Amino acid sequence: MQLPISENDTSTNHIQEPSWFNMSRWDRIVCFGVCLVGSVVFFVICFALFPVLALRPRKFAILWSLGSILFVLSFGCLQGPMNYLMHLISLNRLPFTLAYFGSIALTLVFSLGKRSPILTILACVVQLVAAIWYTVSYFPMGTQGMRVAGRFGARRVYTWLDS
Repeated sequence: MQLPISENDTSTNHIQEPSWFNMSRWDRIVCFGVCLVGSVVFFVICFALFPVLALRPRKFAILWSLGSILFVLSFGCLQGPMNYLMHLISLNRLPFTLAYFGSIALTLVFSLGKRSPILTILACVVQLVAAIWYTVSYFPMGTQGMRVAGRFGARRVYTWLDS
């Protein structure tokens, strides 16, 4: 099953995977399940450590980023790496791809390299917004709903800051 590239996409053209990517349907489902369960485990650990966020934001950010990476990899396993990659770099998905993977990279750089708690938390927030955007964009009318909610939120923040 291939994910649509856009809301109007009805094509069924699949990209031929290289022979070393060929997996049976069962292998894909198992790989999907393992990555998804791993992702859920990392997210549950993050929520369990949420009270410690103020003391150790870098540990939280690393676990959250690993959960995010496994979450994305799980769908790559299910659809096939090349098909999923083409889906992620399609014109409609490119902003998400850049925002999501950029925020994951920044989170890891700020937490492991720079060791800056404030920048790490900021990158985590961007990563969370990108993950919500990704999830909601698959719902019918999800992208339009996110735009309306974003404009409404921006107006509220602007009004709050202006007063």
